[in-house]
Amino acid sequence: MKPIHSAHGALLAAALCAGMCSSAMAATPVFLPPPPRAEFVQHLDAALPLGLPFVDAAGRPVRLGDYFGDGRAVLLVLDYYRCPNLCGLAMHGVLEALAASGLPRRAWRVVGVGIDPQETPADAAARQRVDLDYAAHLGGAASEAPLDLHLLVGAPPAIAALARQVGFGYARDDGAGARDDEPGRASRYVHAAGFVVVTPQGRISRYLYGVRFDARELRLALDAAAAGRIAGPVDRLLLLCAHFDPAIGRHSGAVLNVVRGVGLALVLALGGWAWRHRQPAREAAP
Repeated sequence: MKPIHSAHGALLAAALCAGMCSSAMAATPVFLPPPPRAEFVQHLDAALPLGLPFVDAAGRPVRLGDYFGDGRAVLLVLDYYRCPNLCGLAMHGVLEALAASGLPRRAWRVVGVGIDPQETPADAAARQRVDLDYAAHLGGAASEAPLDLHLLVGAPPAIAALARQVGFGYARDDGAGARDDEPGRASRYVHAAGFVVVTPQGRISRYLYGVRFDARELRLALDAAAAGRIAGPVDRLLLLCAHFDPAIGRHSGAVLNVVRGVGLALVLALGGWAWRHRQPAREAAP
């Protein structure tokens, strides 16, 4: 009868695990494989299309190449400025890691590009003010110089061309029916959270995923990029910027249902295994 007891124990453990996972995911972000169109594919050593036209937060026409070529490594962040979910957290994570890295601000530059073509320079300027204020409160040993932060908006062809070269997939969230000015609205775009570190010549040197980053790892990445070195690929553990409610710090029911479904599938699979081994166990009993 030991096999039966073992199977029952496994089923009980799986059921408890499924319940605990559901409870835990209600309080913490969930890491899940992204939909195909929201994939973040590593294109290491790819050359960015520096001739692409954009508009900065002051409404001035610029080209992507305006922010390269002076010896600085560039942190390129693709997101959108009216995002109610992870985009702001990711940028603040970048600024926190930079402040803790010990590198002087003159050694790097941050360039953000909005993936929503409906956003305006005013949207970029509003987001830039928030980010600059946040960086001012962080302080740090390298805060003696102004923060070299540039937020850009662009037309669909330029955005798509840059995202394609970076390997940054994004998709309109079809479930985002709320108006843009509604508090607590759903995310309008699905995409992975993270950024790329680019050499001064405009070649992709390193990918970093998530919304919080290790300061030492970022410093090494910036040093390597400034020297023109290309890092190896990193594990692609992606945090989707979708269905995340920053007010309560958790993902919505759409994501939690997926996690619960995985737990249920595990229970059913173990149940099938126990049923298949039930008859042999009975025959072996005295």
